[in-house]
Amino acid sequence: METLNLKRFHGIAKVCGILFSLAGVIVLAFYQGPEMKSFNHHHLFHHVSNFHGGGTAHPRRTWILGIFLTTLSTTSWALWTVLQGPMLEAYPSKLLNTTLQMIFATIQCFFIALAAERDFAKWRLGLDARLIAVVYSGILVSGVAYYMQVWVIDKSGPVFLAMTMPITLLVTIILSLFLGEAVTVGSSILGGVIMVGGLYSVLWAKRSEHVDVRKQQMAAPAEAAEV
Repeated sequence: METLNLKRFHGIAKVCGILFSLAGVIVLAFYQGPEMKSFNHHHLFHHVSNFHGGGTAHPRRTWILGIFLTTLSTTSWALWTVLQGPMLEAYPSKLLNTTLQMIFATIQCFFIALAAERDFAKWRLGLDARLIAVVYSGILVSGVAYYMQVWVIDKSGPVFLAMTMPITLLVTIILSLFLGEAVTVGSSILGGVIMVGGLYSVLWAKRSEHVDVRKQQMAAPAEAAEV
């Protein structure tokens, strides 16, 4: 169970880290800034970026629906991450946990795909980038990554897992620079730095809190022996 003691410095550091992470998200959403030049001027997948507004404008209703679905998805993921802590205490099998997640996720995605794309000709996979994307997403992004997430939750708790998610943003920024994608100084670099600063603050606070707890546990038997 996660604790928060605002009377101690590590408790204040936790709150500051969370606020920094929220500030980074706000910067990502509302500030773009100048675009950085990519190290690779050849697009890997030969698509045209509509970063400068050259793409199709979406209606206001689409934006509202997108924000609502994104918020719902993030909230559901956060709730599921927290619930995995007590679930692992009752059912400690990480492999079974991951297997059940994959089975139910596959069933859900199948029915969503049926509703979203009814042209079965587009379901066919060939020896191209789409096949690589499916294999990569199924094996690494889903199977291996979910198992590692369960392992991290079991070892360090759900908060540790949630606070390390900004690292994926940094990896995305670095890969985008090499793959010829658009990267902005504001929404990508500045927002990423602020979020990572919040991440470091929370992780440092958790480490300090863990050290204090261990010192108290070691001091308790000594005090009992003196009595």
